Amino acid sequence: MHRIALGLLLMAVGLLSGGCVPSSDSSVVSNSAQPVSRIALISIISDPNSDLQEVNMGLTFAGFCVDEGYDVSIFLNVKGVKLATETFSTELKFGKHSPLKEQLVALAERGVQVHVCPVCMKDFEIANDEIIPEAFVTDKPKLFAKLGADTMVFTY
Repeated sequence: MHRIALGLLLMAVGLLSGGCVPSSDSSVVSNSAQPVSRIALISIISDPNSDLQEVNMGLTFAGFCVDEGYDVSIFLNVKGVKLATETFSTELKFGKHSPLKEQLVALAERGVQVHVCPVCMKDFEIANDEIIPEAFVTDKPKLFAKLGADTMVFTY
């Protein structure tokens, strides 16, 4: 009797929490048995002109997430918006790593969405036409579509 009650309690909790349970392949499965992608959002707020190691690590981690099968988006905000401009240096890099801009373009080519904060762009007087083709000026619906209970968020 106690096992039945415990089973019903666990089932109720599962239904109330969205009915998601981990599958054997580490992805998430919903009630309809349709796989739900694992989402990683990498927020880069550091200045790519002076905080080379921080920005490099954010880009490197985004690549690791792609390697692991995550649906990855990068959110360039605060001073990070400078990285997505046409005028940002193609030479700046940290240590022996590839240049930051080259890494960002390569991630976009691998399917990473590169969101650029319009509020932060305005603060630095960056116009929409100054953004590289691999990135886009985001808005709340596009960015918030990447946020949920199972979204992994890292900030650099």
